Amino acid sequence: MRLIKLGIVIFSMFLLCGCPDELPMDDAFIKIVNNSGDNIVWSYLSNTTAIDTSILSESLPWRNLNDYIIYAGETYIQAFNKEGFISILENGWYQYYLFSYDSLITIPWERIRDENIILKKVYFETWEEMEACNFTITYP
Repeated sequence: MRLIKLGIVIFSMFLLCGCPDELPMDDAFIKIVNNSGDNIVWSYLSNTTAIDTSILSESLPWRNLNDYIIYAGETYIQAFNKEGFISILENGWYQYYLFSYDSLITIPWERIRDENIILKKVYFETWEEMEACNFTITYP
């Protein structure tokens, strides 16, 4: 009898709380799709994250490069707070950068920075621009 009651409680909690993988309604996401045969690394910059307008600052923009790899043929989903993202876009911009993983591990960052060795750069100034690309960045 205790197991039945416990089962009913757990089932009720699941129904009331929803699936834990669901994003709250005020959250959104952007997908980065790697359609290439190579591993890529992503990064982003907004006008609230740096004084200059370049990801190519003095130092590497990643704390742990492995956290930002998108393997060949895979998709990465970056969740974010929709309201906060819209607020930033109303007053500024977001830029997403895609780099070759092989380049980042073989070429000194100073050279990547100075020669602007980037696979792709995507610039958003409005929420509508993000909607127009269906919240998806693809490479190539």
